[in-house]
Amino acid sequence: MAIAAELERKVAAALRRAGYSNTGTTLVVGSSGGPDSSALLYALYRIKEAHGLSLHVAHLNHNFRGQEAEDDAAFVAEAARELGLPVTVVKENPHSYQKERGISSFEQGAREMRYAFLARVADEAGAMAATVGHTSDDLAETVLLHVLRGSGLHGLRGMAEVSDWPWPADAAELKLFRPLLDVTKAQTLEYCQEIGRTYRE
Repeated sequence: MAIAAELERKVAAALRRAGYSNTGTTLVVGSSGGPDSSALLYALYRIKEAHGLSLHVAHLNHNFRGQEAEDDAAFVAEAARELGLPVTVVKENPHSYQKERGISSFEQGAREMRYAFLARVADEAGAMAATVGHTSDDLAETVLLHVLRGSGLHGLRGMAEVSDWPWPADAAELKLFRPLLDVTKAQTLEYCQEIGRTYRE
């Protein structure tokens, strides 16, 4: 159980750094069903008693991958039910959101829609933060994109473990928590396999 203990130790350390350990914190866990967010969900579930956490699982079905997206949503809902955790699964259309808000970039529209959804779930659940499964691979990719766009030294900062809420502005009290920035995608796969949990490819 080497990787399981190591990954859970890293998540626990991140909880302590963020001030979320044994403070009666409720976290919304954004889950796509993939290995990164599944590893995050299972790790938080396995250590929640030791850190006095309440968890609420959230999944947004973007509704543009047909049956695959439906299967992802069903997988996350079933995983949450199996763990005995409350879960919110919603289907929304990023194309409609993009048109309504007059956003030219589909990716930006989908991103805003995801954060607005997580903010709503956090508000309903009384959560102080939403946590997502960004790994060190995502961090490296973000830094590279920032540098390629010419953002200079500022771009080298990439993603923070705890950051201000990106969208919408009226959710300013909420924080975005990324406890897996010191973990690789390969390790999240290995973690799920080691603890005998499945995930969606």
